[in-house]
Amino acid sequence: MSGSRLEARLRRLFKIPKKGETYEFRSGLVSQYADERKDTIQRVIAAMTVGKDVSSLFPDVLKNIATHDLEQKKLVYLYLMNYAKTNPELCILAVNTFVKDTEDPNPLVRALAIRTMGCIRVDRMADYMDLPLKRTLKDDNPYVRKTAVICVAKLYELNPEICLERGFLETLMEMIDDSNQMVVANAISALIEIQKSQHTTLDFLNSKL
Repeated sequence: MSGSRLEARLRRLFKIPKKGETYEFRSGLVSQYADERKDTIQRVIAAMTVGKDVSSLFPDVLKNIATHDLEQKKLVYLYLMNYAKTNPELCILAVNTFVKDTEDPNPLVRALAIRTMGCIRVDRMADYMDLPLKRTLKDDNPYVRKTAVICVAKLYELNPEICLERGFLETLMEMIDDSNQMVVANAISALIEIQKSQHTTLDFLNSKL
């Protein structure tokens, strides 16, 4: 079998993008035109969805995180969640944007930011979640609050010590009395998930539930 045929077969087997495709993606992601960058991000996500490895584009996708386009932001955040473990150091560079987005006037952006932080399974992310999580748990918008309470369970799974030290379990207990029933339901769901965890301080939770 010739070298070119073997390479093509290996690429199909491991679903590796062609060199030309990766180069095209990278060029589009750093384009001076916003529409072209957004179109390229959509194509990168499409490639990721069908199993292609586009992790090498992480730095270029990350450059597009600071945008007011909610659709584009969702796509970039989705990409970061998918490849965070393979690029933990680069992922931390997105923290400032996450934190800033938890203060955005749009509640959809605030909820998206805290949900993404909770879904990124990188140990160091736990160190940056304290203030934005406390803020979103007290958000005026119930959609943001109900998203944030689930993030407490995510944080507990990632770093139970921080969750206990910062009082997030006590906050969850308080939110069982929230005025919004969806927030209450999510708070109970998060507490049950935490209680099932192998790290759970059962006596603490059982005394509260």
